[in-house]
Amino acid sequence: MLTREKLNDADWTVIRDTPHLVVIGISSTGGSPMDELLEHSAGMKSIVDGMNSTHPLIREIAVGVNIMQAQKSIQSWYRSLAEVDRKAVSLQEKALESMKSAVGVLRSHGGPDDLLQYSDFVRSLAMRVARAAKEGDVLGVGGELVSVGERRFLERLEALAG
Repeated sequence: MLTREKLNDADWTVIRDTPHLVVIGISSTGGSPMDELLEHSAGMKSIVDGMNSTHPLIREIAVGVNIMQAQKSIQSWYRSLAEVDRKAVSLQEKALESMKSAVGVLRSHGGPDDLLQYSDFVRSLAMRVARAAKEGDVLGVGGELVSVGERRFLERLEALAG
């Protein structure tokens, strides 16, 4: 099994940051500020739940210091963007590019099981975020559990997941 120690810093950063970027990418597809809060909370819970994984790389992603480093890295990237580029589409594209890079790292350094477990972890996290809040509801009435934008993002993520 692939471990943190077998990766260089750049590859580890991609693996570590991708789940966080996916949370941001899917929650940026629309909804109210309350929806975003619920979705971010679901995403963080999913990342922390990674500590229960049987895969050492996923457990390492869930370590507190690694969560903090991932958030700091993403904040730095976001702050480096020009104001006109701070749009949902930029967040979604960054998340998808990061997933593509993570899959590349896993294919070149790991085995099929590493790719499968990591991809399952990220896809499960994305679905949990997408289902955390109804989009288009009024005080909890109506709306849809997974919005059209979220479904599109999930489809694109699935295509990259290997």
